[in-house]
Order: sequence, then C-alpha cells, then structure tokens
Amino acid sequence: MYAHFKLYKVKPIYFWVVGFRGFLLRRLVTMAIVLIAVATINFLLFQVMPFTVLKINPGQWFLPIVNPSARQNAAYIEAERAKIIATLGLNLPLQERYFVYLKAMFTFNFGYNVGSALTGPVSATILRFAPYTILLLGSSTIAAFVIGIFLGVYSAGRRGKWQDKTSFVTSLFFFAMPSFWIGTILILLFAYDLKLFPPDAAVSFSSYTGVAYISHVLYAMILPFCSLTLISVGGVYLIMRSTSIDVTTEDYIFMARAKGLKERVILYKHILRNAILPQVTNFALSIAFILSGAIITETIFGWPGLGYWSYQAVVSLDYPLEQGLFFVIAVMVVVANFTADILYGFFDPRIRSG
Repeated sequence: MYAHFKLYKVKPIYFWVVGFRGFLLRRLVTMAIVLIAVATINFLLFQVMPFTVLKINPGQWFLPIVNPSARQNAAYIEAERAKIIATLGLNLPLQERYFVYLKAMFTFNFGYNVGSALTGPVSATILRFAPYTILLLGSSTIAAFVIGIFLGVYSAGRRGKWQDKTSFVTSLFFFAMPSFWIGTILILLFAYDLKLFPPDAAVSFSSYTGVAYISHVLYAMILPFCSLTLISVGGVYLIMRSTSIDVTTEDYIFMARAKGLKERVILYKHILRNAILPQVTNFALSIAFILSGAIITETIFGWPGLGYWSYQAVVSLDYPLEQGLFFVIAVMVVVANFTADILYGFFDPRIRSG
C-alpha cells in the first residue's frame, strides 16, 4: 500500500518537474531573468555616455522637440518640460530612475527623438519605419532559408560530385563577401550601367501613392532583396549540408536504402526532416534580428528601414532612438530564443527531459 501511495504522490510531481510543463516553466523564468538583465545593461550603457562632451542633456530624451513658432510661450513650454521630467522621474536619483526606466521600456515609452534627422516619439518612429525592414528582411530571410535548406540537402545527396562542389564554392563565396561589396556591385551593374533599377530606393517611390506606391516599393526592393539573400543563403546552406551529411550515416538511412526506397524519397523525406532541426534556432534568431535591420545594406540602397535610421541615429546623436531600438531587438531575440527552445522541446523529448 505504501508503495502505491508513494507512486501516486511522486509521479505527478516528477512529470511536472521534468515534463513539458516543467520545461516550459523553467524557460519562462530564464527568459524573465534575461530580459531584466538586458534592460539593466541597456539602462547603464546610456547612463555612462559622455554627455558633457557630446553636449546632450539626458533630461531631454523624453521631451518632444518644441516647434520654433511656439517659442513665444516660453513659460508654458518650461512648465510642460518640468511636468514630463517629473512624470518620467528624470529628476530622481539613479536608483529610482532605474525603476522608472524599466516601466517606460516595458510599456514601450521610449521617449522622443532628439537628433537632427527625426522628430516625435521614438515608438512612432519605430512603428513608421519597421514595415519597410520587415518587408525587406523578412522576405530575404525566408528566401535564404528555403534556398539554403533545399540546396544543402541536395548537395549532401551528391557529396563529392560536381553539383556539390559548385554549390559549395558559390555559397561559400557569397557568404564570405562583405555586404557593402555585393551591394555596391549590384548598384554599379544594374542601376548605373544597365539602368534597370533605381540606385536610391526611397527617392524612387516617395512621390507615389496607392497601388503605384506599392508597385514602386516592390520594384525598388529587388536589388537590396537580392543582396541580402545572396549573403544569407551561404550560412544556411553550410549548416544544412553539414547536418545532412551527418544524418546520412545513421542506421535508419542504411535501412531505408536496404528496403529499396528511392534516393529522392530518402533525401527529402528522411534526411531533410531530421537534419532541419538545427535550423529552427537559426531561423528564429534570424527573424528576431529583422527589426535591427541590415544597416549597411539599407544605407547603401537608401532603403528607409530601421537599419538606415539606426545609422542616422548614430550620426545625429539620437540616443533615445538607439536605446529604444536596442531594447526592442533584445526583446525579440530573447523571445525568439525562447520560442526555439519550446519548439526543440516539442520535437525532441530528450531536450525537455534533460
């Protein structure tokens, strides 16, 4: 009887601790700790900036830039500034301002742009230019993973043959090339020599509206899309090829060949499905970094995404925009890593039980 009672009591606790629910709970706690740590580092990083040298007042971060025509009402402006400073705790000691900062960050109140390039709330700036980055980086990331995964499996199935050698050298070449070099070559060849695409994306579609605007945006996106896809597909291909080669040595692959299954079925049904698991984390982190934008690529092609405006924030000393972008990117990476861990635990029971 005691043995049955012990089994009844211990079994539910055991499955809660080492089962999927316990695995999920541990990951949630870890994610919360990492988010707090990232927010703290982001806070301290911008507190030690040499503001006196750069002549920037941190108290202005959360203050909107006043319209020059409203300078006549100086008393009202100063009253509003004082009110906002008191509301956001910018007049408080460092340790108290830290908790005000945490509340502001986790409610996505990033303050106001203080640089010379942009005005208005930082959150509005991110929402305004994020769609351009999501469109460009999202489409190129998906294309790179689809091409890299299937090309990697195909190359592994023809290991040592000319198809494998050609795809390996080509992918490695574009993977090793810097993004600014590929972008410059594409602009010189297709924009200036052949005149097929615009050299400055934003200029080419900024004057259009409606359906014409959408078509010109997609047309101007072709060159930066190709540039990002070329430099991204190599990394996916190399990982997929390596893991696919490892899977081909497994016993169940030899058994499948012994059963007389077609090589195409073995390649895309057995090898692909088992070699694709390491790409889950890779894809999740790539999606998470979308909002960071491809700074170099967007700047070269004049694509008005968050990557381009991140560069402008550095140039114009717009630290509230930088801080907001850093925090949003960090949150997306942590959440994406959490999602990848959950998918891993769902697909592979050994991970959630260990």
